[in-house]
Amino acid sequence: MDSKNIFTVLKKIDPFDEMGILLGSGFAETISKDIISDRKNYGNNFETIKKTKSKFFFKELKKQKINFPRISKLPKKNGKWLIKEYQSYGGIKVKIFTESKCINKKTYLQKFIDGDLISVQFFGENKNVEILAICDQITKNSKKGLFLIKSLVTKKIRTNLSKKIHGLVKKISKTFSLQGINNLDLILQGEKIFLLEVNPRPGLSTNILNSNYEDIFKIKSPKKKITFNGYHSSTIIYARKEIKINKRKKIFLKKFCHSKLFSELPNLGDIIKVDEPICLLHLKSKDRILLNKRIEQKQLEFLNKIEEI
Repeated sequence: MDSKNIFTVLKKIDPFDEMGILLGSGFAETISKDIISDRKNYGNNFETIKKTKSKFFFKELKKQKINFPRISKLPKKNGKWLIKEYQSYGGIKVKIFTESKCINKKTYLQKFIDGDLISVQFFGENKNVEILAICDQITKNSKKGLFLIKSLVTKKIRTNLSKKIHGLVKKISKTFSLQGINNLDLILQGEKIFLLEVNPRPGLSTNILNSNYEDIFKIKSPKKKITFNGYHSSTIIYARKEIKINKRKKIFLKKFCHSKLFSELPNLGDIIKVDEPICLLHLKSKDRILLNKRIEQKQLEFLNKIEEI
């Protein structure tokens, strides 16, 4: 949905701009004009969103001496490179670079580096920041060659590493004047931290945050240490083959509508293509291995049933 369509929908449901607004994943990255300044905004303004999804972002990281994987606008043959769009999100618009792929003004190359991929969720208000969660970011093998995010799972972090992450979050938040809920995608190589992306809006972690905080829009006392209270996960269930949501499938999905385990369910008539999201699955456990097994079991059970109908 582009800016024009979003603006049309907003005007239909709130013609007098009386409702507050918070842009989420997929919307914040694709809007091309300011559609939020006339409303109470619970997140970042249009200018901030655009800065984090442009050439300016990397120039500022360099200026602030923040580590990030090498980027380039010229084709490379030395090692593995990714081709990414500035407006990428959730692994969408990110692919392995080959000579057949074209680099244009919307794209850039980024050196692929090994390490532990994590996501840091935090809340910013004026000069205060509070880390809300740190999650392992698990990716999915895509038939289309995309680097799709499969799951976020809350993670235990050592105290010294936690302090380093908090320092980076504070520096990033100040540099880009971030407000509201944001998240960073990082790669850890031992004690070394590389910044991949700043996402200036809520994303896949929303359910995890809601299950851990009564009101994430109010900072009571900014803290450096993150409290760990078990493993919480949110998983994107992707289509293995094209699925059209007919009446029978909609009846099947209705029983999940009031379940806390599933959200973002499709509507009647939706056509979901291979590697496109069907819905989200939310699970928690005190045991990480058991949680991983439950994720795979529930996901497989759901896919088998919806494909059979």
